[in-house]
Amino acid sequence: MMIQWVESCSGISEFKTLITPAGYLQLIIRQDVICQAEWDLKSDKTQFIDEYQPLIQRLNKIFVVKLLKQGTQFRQLVWSELCNIPYGTTISYSALAAKIGSSARAVGNACRDNPYPFLIPCHRVVSVSGLGGYCGQTSGELIQIKTKLLMAEANSIYDQS
Repeated sequence: MMIQWVESCSGISEFKTLITPAGYLQLIIRQDVICQAEWDLKSDKTQFIDEYQPLIQRLNKIFVVKLLKQGTQFRQLVWSELCNIPYGTTISYSALAAKIGSSARAVGNACRDNPYPFLIPCHRVVSVSGLGGYCGQTSGELIQIKTKLLMAEANSIYDQS
């Protein structure tokens, strides 16, 4: 997947839902640009085993996703680095921080503020002593989502052909 950063977009917001291995991801789209993505924690997640496979296959092909450019220059740097983490692998907050000349806490804060979970794979960043957080949470449903995403990648549930 290639990301095309778009400086601005306007118009009527459309709401679309992606089905992922970990749950429903709600997208807000304007002018074919994704402006925001959030996990829908209220939907029934028992249906995913069969339903997400076609979407994931499409996501693993190279295609362009237009995302509204957001955040500070530092956050944009971190989010760009997140996109370089290979599928099925993880990196620690501190290792990513060393790579860009920053601190683990600053990288963690940028991951927390990622406006495009799943699309920008912040779930691939973990603590040196465990799972770490996800979307600002260290327990609960969002951590379960991170675990499911990592397990799906580790178990090669996605068709990478």
